[in-house]
Amino acid sequence: MDSKSLFTGIFTGFVIGGLSALLTAPASGDRTRDSFKNFNWRSLNQKAASKGRDTVQDWRYAATEGFEAVDGLTQEMKRTYSRYKEEVEPEVEAIQHQVKEISDAIAELNDQIRKESE
Repeated sequence: MDSKSLFTGIFTGFVIGGLSALLTAPASGDRTRDSFKNFNWRSLNQKAASKGRDTVQDWRYAATEGFEAVDGLTQEMKRTYSRYKEEVEPEVEAIQHQVKEISDAIAELNDQIRKESE
């Protein structure tokens, strides 16, 4: 793409855009300028600032709620783990002890079977 066709395209776009803006403008240039001069920009600024403050408050509230939810989940996980240690761990140790006894008994039976078969 050469620069001449690029500039021609940009120029054509400006001309068409300008003409369409002039033809579709809702008011004359004088009325449009007057409305810009008389527009209450301070009110718009105050509304935007108020919306910004509201948004910040909403984000703070959401963050606080999120932190509280995470804290609650953490506390519940700690309680669950404590219960596990109190209730399940002793059972696991007992089962491991029983498995060791069964394994020892099987080893002893294997030794007896070997001795009898010799």
